[in-house]
Amino acid sequence: MTTNTKFTHGGIPGGPTVDQKARERRHDRSCRDTPARLLKLYPELSAAALKSGRHNELALWYELRSINNTGSGRVSLNDALAALVNHFGYSKTTAYRLLKASDGRLFSIYQNPRQPGRSQIYIYALYRVAEYFNTTRVGSPVELSRENFRGRVVKRAWLYASFFKPDGSKSKPISRSSITTATGVKRRQQQRYDKVAGIKRVANFAFFQDGNGKLTPLRHLVTGKSKQWLKHRRLGNTYHSRALITHKGMSRKINTMLRHRSLIWGEAPLPKRFFLSARSLVRSPERDKEAFILVNKRDRLIRGRMEWCIA
Repeated sequence: MTTNTKFTHGGIPGGPTVDQKARERRHDRSCRDTPARLLKLYPELSAAALKSGRHNELALWYELRSINNTGSGRVSLNDALAALVNHFGYSKTTAYRLLKASDGRLFSIYQNPRQPGRSQIYIYALYRVAEYFNTTRVGSPVELSRENFRGRVVKRAWLYASFFKPDGSKSKPISRSSITTATGVKRRQQQRYDKVAGIKRVANFAFFQDGNGKLTPLRHLVTGKSKQWLKHRRLGNTYHSRALITHKGMSRKINTMLRHRSLIWGEAPLPKRFFLSARSLVRSPERDKEAFILVNKRDRLIRGRMEWCIA
């Protein structure tokens, strides 16, 4: 009596055969460089790239990291070109030109010694990229669907939008001029990017506590052509993007390394003006002369409005 027992490579019946293992390995190789559906963007890197005019390089670095979803830091040049064309809206000529122009900055192209004639891309680590843009810290990253990261203007808009906190998280007011200082994007261009990336804007108002401890709107005198009037003092707006919150990953470790480097260079921290709680105000060793604390929701004069009390 004979049985048709099919043995595997190790001689164990019932498991995957040699042909099945070979097919699985070929499937793994074909899916290895398939882009992840989400891109991870870092706010400080995006702001530094926009300010220095190197946003195309950083966008390409984000995309290459998405293509290399295994985390090895290396990806085939041919596979990267195919993924950039199919998933990120590049033409083959533009993708190849940008890869060659950015070689040696955020990644390097080299010949694979094990496979002569086949080039590979080595993607630089986060700390090396932070040093390249001369940033003092790397904040919590945000995630974005790769379907939304297509087109030259759209990519710049999302790099600009990643500078703001995702919707649903606490954020501090910032003025248009401060955004221009941080990102290099002018006021009119900021408003265009707001529409493209769908950035949510919330107004903020200043208050103070009177002698009875009640919140009173802070007013300032406005001079017109023929008369003067008092107006509620507006603070900078709060902006939120449509990106997704993700885990910090290596950000904390990278910040420790960057902080040590900044201490060696003698960089002084900027004074803070807005604090989300009184505890953070007390703990802060450096604060601006005119500091504000976020008013609790139950104490605000108008529900849903962001109100800040002067400390």
